[in-house]
Amino acid sequence: MTQGKITASAAMLNVLKTWGVDTIYGIPSGTLSSFM
Repeated sequence: MTQGKITASAAMLNVLKTWGVDTIYGIPSGTLSSFM
């Protein structure tokens, strides 16, 4: 990873952490699996 840049999935997880989310439920191979 280039310094100063992060992946979209890392950015999404950072936002969820900021919101206080500690558990994510989903369906394997669901539409958001490409982010994880």
